[in-house]
Amino acid sequence: LKVCLSWPQLVRVRVRCTMAQQQRRLSVLSAQVVAGNNPYRSDKAEAEYVRLPWCRFPPRAAGRPGGTEYRTVKYSVEDGICTIVRSRPKVLNAVNFQTHCDMIAAFEEAEQDGFVLAVVLTGDGRFFCSGADVAGNEESYDRPDPPRVQEIKKVLLRQDDYDSNTWSDVNMYDAWINFSKPLIIAVNGPAVGEGFTTLMMGDIIYVSDSAYFWAPFARFGVVPEITSTVTLPQRVGMAVAAEMLLMSKKKTPEEMLRAGLINEVLPAGDGFLPAVKERMKSGLNLAGDPSVRLKALRLFKSMLKTKEWRDRMVAQNRNEQEMVRQRVRDGDIQKNLAFYSAQMPQKKK
Repeated sequence: LKVCLSWPQLVRVRVRCTMAQQQRRLSVLSAQVVAGNNPYRSDKAEAEYVRLPWCRFPPRAAGRPGGTEYRTVKYSVEDGICTIVRSRPKVLNAVNFQTHCDMIAAFEEAEQDGFVLAVVLTGDGRFFCSGADVAGNEESYDRPDPPRVQEIKKVLLRQDDYDSNTWSDVNMYDAWINFSKPLIIAVNGPAVGEGFTTLMMGDIIYVSDSAYFWAPFARFGVVPEITSTVTLPQRVGMAVAAEMLLMSKKKTPEEMLRAGLINEVLPAGDGFLPAVKERMKSGLNLAGDPSVRLKALRLFKSMLKTKEWRDRMVAQNRNEQEMVRQRVRDGDIQKNLAFYSAQMPQKKK
């Protein structure tokens, strides 16, 4: 069947198609604005507004101060650099539900703040992070949650045990996967379990010489998370990744530097974080005219970590956490804890 159209008919069809495309684009932009996403990000994918974790929560009220006095996270901005600190030093910065909610709110704030060019994530005290708080350490706080954290908690407390989209840890990892600005990780001390796999989200990683890296997931009957089963072999090679995940092999900063995971090892102590920020400032000053600097940084990051990469990591994030829950339901954690509790006294003799 052959259809012949006159030139005026072809023009009208083309105009209608162009107008339909423009209407579609406007509807996408409108949906992104309503969802709280910046429609002028460098990656204007239609589904982008759905995938950003903070868009699952009520939109922030216009004109109302959000507040950044979080309970387990310290937040500050200076010279375009946002510093986010996991701050539970009494339990070596172990991560709990409160940390998940605080971190989601902090990264939302950094994402939407036009003065923030990059984020540095670090830890408070001698550890970067000792992993998930599987002991369930109770903690009292001397300040109320900021309004935004209250809204986030209200949503995440209604989690469905069989729907990974509703889990607080999944939403926190989504915030890192989809963060559009450079994420620099400053590993100030040992990075264990979840503390180690957090590094998979870093664009640039600086490490103090007092750190070590340990992924003892097999010992605790859980599953490697934060996409590490995919990203760790990509970043350090299969041999090193297998040794760390299958044999729970600890690694030194020098070993991780040779493997290609980290960028530089710096002296530990009070000068560590200032040295990291000095390197960040030097790099940001080379990122073009200040009026287009953020646009360029977002553009380049979206080229390094494409929509396809983010989609795959979002899916992998859910796969890993669903396996974690299954192992919990199977009783693997309890069995391993009982096993090591019985072994530890024998080793001390």
